[in-house]
Amino acid sequence: MSVDYMTRMLDDQELIVRARRGEHAAYGVLVDRYKDAVLRLTGRILRNTSDAEDAAQDAFVRAYVSLDSYDSRFRFYTWIATIAQNVCFRALRSRDWRVGALDEAFAHAERANTEDGPEVSALMRERDDTIRQLVAGLPGKYREVLILRHWHELSYEEIARATEVSLAAVKVRLYRARQMIGVALTERRAAHDTA
Repeated sequence: MSVDYMTRMLDDQELIVRARRGEHAAYGVLVDRYKDAVLRLTGRILRNTSDAEDAAQDAFVRAYVSLDSYDSRFRFYTWIATIAQNVCFRALRSRDWRVGALDEAFAHAERANTEDGPEVSALMRERDDTIRQLVAGLPGKYREVLILRHWHELSYEEIARATEVSLAAVKVRLYRARQMIGVALTERRAAHDTA
């Protein structure tokens, strides 16, 4: 049997011990073992393939550099996943929270049936544009949580970590952001109806 095959048969803890001793192949086995799961995690948070790949790679590099701080009471995946999430949240915090960064899916209504015709499609596009404009006009702290929740589909806990505010603050900000959007839509509709 080859050394490579033997290395691949080891459990995570033994691979970590070997990697700490400087056996790069042992850490390579850990990366191979968990790269798909970490990439799925970073992809779910960042919603961009290139950014997700960069974040996954950064997480594995950071984990390798910090391997001495790994606590063997926890699974390696739990540790690397935490590092990957933190890398993603750092990336999200550094992004520009302009609505221009949103893709069409954020405020895009369900597709109209083909029999609805071009008039319905035009009205739906107009509504989508209106929502994007309203989100763009929100104060930054409300816009940020709304985008993280509805575009990035982060949980409340993930949003709290990404924005470095409490869970209660996240819930309040989301509630207020939705209320502001609702009020603005009602006002626009009333202005349109009286025009």
